[in-house]
Amino acid sequence: MNKKSIAFAGGAFMAGALALSGWLGWQHLEEQVSPGHVLRGYDATSPAGTAPHAEDVFTGRVAEFEGRRDIEHWTTDVYRVDVVSVLRGEVHGTVRVTYAPDDETAKRLTDGATYVFATQPRQGRAVEGGHSLLFHGEMKPVDEAQLTAWKEAARLPAAPE
Repeated sequence: MNKKSIAFAGGAFMAGALALSGWLGWQHLEEQVSPGHVLRGYDATSPAGTAPHAEDVFTGRVAEFEGRRDIEHWTTDVYRVDVVSVLRGEVHGTVRVTYAPDDETAKRLTDGATYVFATQPRQGRAVEGGHSLLFHGEMKPVDEAQLTAWKEAARLPAAPE
């Protein structure tokens, strides 16, 4: 064989290997994403991972659980929340927060309890005046340690869109 044939065969082999690895990578990714699962570009279970992606970070008192709705093929809890204090953003008054827990066994938020919410305004008309909750860690009523962690996280620069 001459050098051109060897180079051509080597190139064809490398192209085939790249194509195969790309296909196998896609299959692996496709297996992870099924109905009811979301891939996020951030750590949704930590304040420092979530706050840079949130337009609004605030403490709010749950006024009422409004019920469950199917929004964009997700079963979502909808809460009416009174804003208590704002750590980032300009949210105020009473807002609706949608919360689609990743875990079916996640506890519902307690009426009258105060939590920290990291949200993005909801697009469309699915929930009038709604905000989508970005944080998907354990939602516990706010305490001093948790509030300190969120205040530090809210000072982090916003993530590029």
